[in-house]
Amino acid sequence: MTKKTMLLLLLAITINSCMEKKYEWSANIAAPREYPVEVYTGAVGGYFFSQMGGFRNSGWGGSGSINFIKAPLPDKLDMTWLSYVDDKFYTGEWKLPTEKIQQLFDEGFYAKRGQEAETEPYKYIKIGFAPKGMVVVWVAGITKQVEIARFQAHETIINPKLISKDEKYMFRNGYSQHRLENNFVISKDIREQIKQYGYPPPEAYEEYREKYNWKPKVILPEGSKITSMYIKMCNGEMEDPYDRPIDQKNRAIPFSFQIFWSVGSGKQKQEFVSRIAFTHDKEYWAKYLEGGENEIPVDFDKNQIRKLFKEDLDKNRATELVIKIDPTKGDDDKWVTNFYIEQFEKKYNLNQICQDSGKYE
Repeated sequence: MTKKTMLLLLLAITINSCMEKKYEWSANIAAPREYPVEVYTGAVGGYFFSQMGGFRNSGWGGSGSINFIKAPLPDKLDMTWLSYVDDKFYTGEWKLPTEKIQQLFDEGFYAKRGQEAETEPYKYIKIGFAPKGMVVVWVAGITKQVEIARFQAHETIINPKLISKDEKYMFRNGYSQHRLENNFVISKDIREQIKQYGYPPPEAYEEYREKYNWKPKVILPEGSKITSMYIKMCNGEMEDPYDRPIDQKNRAIPFSFQIFWSVGSGKQKQEFVSRIAFTHDKEYWAKYLEGGENEIPVDFDKNQIRKLFKEDLDKNRATELVIKIDPTKGDDDKWVTNFYIEQFEKKYNLNQICQDSGKYE
């Protein structure tokens, strides 16, 4: 055996070994609350989906499954699903960026825990279905979620000969409309918001992926400090930056902040939280605190912050979102006293927000 042949063999063994490495992971499907879907059939590696339990309206980039498997990371995504609003089936088969997924799973991410930053694992692979067959894939951990791929499916018609008896319900005339009238599929609250603001246009979910050079700057009362800050972006990404101050980088437009902060130490320490969402819905955080989910608002595509980023700001220039919190204002929906975008020494006040602050128990 020549030296060159031996090196190639060793390389092949190494690559095969990497591909066979097993991880604990879970796959999940998601869809905007106003654009629910139902999976007909599909698989992410060794993780399978079917029409039985395949309904999703968990929100764009929504919550992950708790059903974990121990297996190699997936290299392929194969999905066929029904979009109720479009009233069409979509299908597609794509190769996943396995090396990128593996790198994220191997490295994990840093998360702030008190005064220390600890490494946390990525454990979820999420597949999001937007209108018109758009597919986005995220890798997620408890406090971080990043986009890794975007695909486009095509419309399809299922061969009637391939439809089993248990699957026929999905093909009844009027099935999609019947599902859209179900309050479990689209809640009364979301239905009212759609009536008031309309459906976000299908192209909005593509536009949400646009990134801008920004960072948040939080001004707290003297002697206070941030303990954690959850930022959710309209492209389905999420982060809890462990850097203090937070780094400047390209991010999608945020739709919500949850800022946890404290003052004092030891027995005198008091903890607080200030929550901000970009929406006209003044009950947004009240619904969340009653057991709801912190999902992108239905009216976000029409919000002031999105218009400012798209039309008034230079996407490549450094931008700060300045948030000033003053708990002396009394009412918990008035603690965020100043909120503005600053770029080129220009300030743009942000007024279309729903906020809630108070002690964190």
